[in-house]
Amino acid sequence: MNSFIIYLLALGAFVVGTAEFVVSGVLDIIARDLQVSISLAGQLVTVYALFHALGAWGLVMLTSKLQRKKVLLYSMLIFILGNIIAFFSLNFGMLMFSRIVLAMSGGLYFVLATNYAARLAPSGKQGSAIATVITGFTVSLVLGVPIGTFIAAYMDWHYVYIMIAIIAFINFMLLYRFIPRMEGNPSLSLKQQLLIIKDKKVITGLLTTVFWILGYTMVFAYIAPLLSSVADFSIEMISTALLVLGVFAFIGSRLGGYAVDRWGPVRTIPISLIIHAGALFILPITAGSTIGILLTIMIWGTAAWITTPANQFYLITLRPQSSETVLSYNTAVMNIGMTFGAGLGGVVVKYNSVQNLGWIGGMVLLLALAIALVSFRLTTKPS
Repeated sequence: MNSFIIYLLALGAFVVGTAEFVVSGVLDIIARDLQVSISLAGQLVTVYALFHALGAWGLVMLTSKLQRKKVLLYSMLIFILGNIIAFFSLNFGMLMFSRIVLAMSGGLYFVLATNYAARLAPSGKQGSAIATVITGFTVSLVLGVPIGTFIAAYMDWHYVYIMIAIIAFINFMLLYRFIPRMEGNPSLSLKQQLLIIKDKKVITGLLTTVFWILGYTMVFAYIAPLLSSVADFSIEMISTALLVLGVFAFIGSRLGGYAVDRWGPVRTIPISLIIHAGALFILPITAGSTIGILLTIMIWGTAAWITTPANQFYLITLRPQSSETVLSYNTAVMNIGMTFGAGLGGVVVKYNSVQNLGWIGGMVLLLALAIALVSFRLTTKPS
């Protein structure tokens, strides 16, 4: 039964991820329909990332003493409401408001779902449980975004959100029926939760997340112009490459859960970061061959998403009694890192060359590796 519940939690992560990422696939359609510029429409992505971080961090802390099943269900209900608002959005301001509602409720849900999965899993399987929820999130890139883009192209982009709302409501009813109660954590005050990040082990673990996602996003955000300029890919080939990346991100998140259960985060995280950095370093070199660059993308996607469940599990082991709070910080800094990654990538593209994104992203990954090793060294020191 617990395995079934974990898959239900992953389904919720899937709809949350679809609501977040589908905008990128239909940005030009939304801009044209609401009569705004592409650059202004792009703020729908930026604002979502910032409020997702706020929801993951602030709302988790504010609701930490409340019964977790109720908070999880309420977060899904508000998420459904956000999709309904998006469906009825007739102007840009209303759509932006819906994005804020979706981001905050989605951020809260994702942290709660990840922690629920880890708590429900048997001993030795927590990494796989976390990976299952993350897999639901990554599957939204492989299935949710392409399907949503297809609906927007042949029907209307508004209908994407009503379909997300329907799936989310079904998920809500199943969670209401099957998920067990889980009490909050009344022992930690808001001040105590804030003091957690003063722990050097926790802060270095969070910084590992920041620089991992920063290096990844620098390249991912500009993968289309990178492939078109370096490898001379057509739009069809770029779509194929993105599909390959999404599929291997899915594989990587599953492998990450398996690896951390079998070998632990101290081995899994450095190996995944080294392979991730290596893939980015050779990305421009393999651009001369279609097969070569697709193989590089496969390795990149796999290694990048192995790190996610491994580092989340590592952070939980640092503060098991405050796992939700630590995960909320991790989700928040991940979204902040994505925002900065896209911004720094834009600076590189504007003032240098898109072809240099690979090796710069690789250097950032090596910095993440160095910080991770410092964190592991701190955990082995006696208190």
